[in-house]
Amino acid sequence: MRKLSVTPFPDHPAVASPEDVGVLVRAVRTATGMTLEEAALTLQVAKQTLQNLEKGKGTVSLNLAFKVLTGLGIRLHWQAPEGTNPETRKKDIPDAS
Repeated sequence: MRKLSVTPFPDHPAVASPEDVGVLVRAVRTATGMTLEEAALTLQVAKQTLQNLEKGKGTVSLNLAFKVLTGLGIRLHWQAPEGTNPETRKKDIPDAS
């Protein structure tokens, strides 16, 4: 049986690239003690898909990436860019109803 080595969590909270997502996914997976195979079975995704996501390959669909993130309990938070105010933007958009 292969020993699972725990991957450290990223040293910054920002997710700015597919590679950042991959590092986070691998850190959470290994922290829970799941091998790549176990996680793929649990999350019901192909092992290769999970491996590609962890390597930061941009070929994984957004839908599958969110399936993995959700399945591992990872939630992403957004922040509006400096100089923007999401509250004032709501007033600029006509009501579609």
